[in-house]
Amino acid sequence: MRNILLIMMLFLISTVSYADYRETFYVSDVNIIDYHDKPEGYVFSANSYRLKSENLRIQTINSNQHINLDGKYSDSVMTGKDNTIIRTPIPGLGLRISWVTDSQSNNNVLKYFPFNRTCISPCQLQDEVVVEFIKIGMIKTGKMSRGTELATVNLSQNVTHPEYMKIVLNEDIILKSKSCVLLDTDKYIDLGTFTTDELSNIRYSPKYIDFDLTLHCEQNSSVGISYIGTTENKKLKNSGTSEGVSILLNDEINEPIKISLTPTVNNYVSVLANENKPIKLKTAVNVDDRRNVKSGTIEGNLFVLLEIK
Repeated sequence: MRNILLIMMLFLISTVSYADYRETFYVSDVNIIDYHDKPEGYVFSANSYRLKSENLRIQTINSNQHINLDGKYSDSVMTGKDNTIIRTPIPGLGLRISWVTDSQSNNNVLKYFPFNRTCISPCQLQDEVVVEFIKIGMIKTGKMSRGTELATVNLSQNVTHPEYMKIVLNEDIILKSKSCVLLDTDKYIDLGTFTTDELSNIRYSPKYIDFDLTLHCEQNSSVGISYIGTTENKKLKNSGTSEGVSILLNDEINEPIKISLTPTVNNYVSVLANENKPIKLKTAVNVDDRRNVKSGTIEGNLFVLLEIK
């Protein structure tokens, strides 16, 4: 028997495209604080960087100086409004990059990437690049770690040997979405004990019991509250064994709370950061049909849904 040995030789050849990273812009002090209270379009910070003069290309044609500015991204980025804002991995947080230039008609023009521009003397080239963090929507939970490359931009129109600038985050960014909770995860209210004669009596009136729900938010918030449950004659339906009764739910000024099977915001409550906000309510047994009250238990299940602004 002949043993056959198969030897496979695998050659791996890597091809590296030429890219000259002549500049690295480390972005710090992003100043993203109180971000939930800021309006859309708010600029949290503007970091500037001075370019190295040897990287800037100036061409002379017919005794005139032509300065070519190629403010393009060398990598694919997801842009937002007007194609000038880069969407970051954190929902609601964007950044934009600008190159300050002078022109014949308008000095110190702040020009946002991406763009392609040529200035002809006597325009003058500025050596400043600016990175801005901007709010582009509701901020949600997300993180960007130190060392994240925010973007890579082209500094010249030299096709053969393009010169790139890396823009790198130099600190961690950790943001959280708005968070509010009811500290009372389960709340049991004792409605009391009644006789059928007491409830059937024409002189019976609801005996309200006061109770609180405690609302807590990590940030300043406006919170809408929906009370979800099964109703009967616009009151919370009795799910117990007794008959002829339902359950009332009122606010602190004794106005009826709207209860429905779908979220329906009754009102918005302003809550300060880390405040324990009491939501004051009242509840009582209501008689729907005095002549048909039957003994048994009186029970009701109510769920509370929060809508945070």
